[in-house]
Amino acid sequence: MTHRVVVLDRAKDDFKDLKKYVRQNFGEAVWRTVHGEYQVAFQRIQQAPQAGNPIECLADLGMTHVRYVLVRQTRLVYEFDDSLVIVHMFIGTRQDFRAHLLKRLLRG
Repeated sequence: MTHRVVVLDRAKDDFKDLKKYVRQNFGEAVWRTVHGEYQVAFQRIQQAPQAGNPIECLADLGMTHVRYVLVRQTRLVYEFDDSLVIVHMFIGTRQDFRAHLLKRLLRG
């Protein structure tokens, strides 16, 4: 079953920042390659969102419907149900996920 994918505005901002960073530091050709990898990741979560990796600190709280897929050094974090995938954020693997999540929640 194909799920509808919705990207939240904050996640779109994350993606724009990621694009800017890659283009400035690695060039347009690398960005095109990375962008293609994101397209594959989106297709994967659209087809089988349950195949993503659980986020331990959230799974411990019973939130098993929140997952991530890794694209290079960035986690694409999403939640899903029977028909919908909601992309919440793109976060680097070196960033503290808990701190970033708390910051997002407090920003409202």
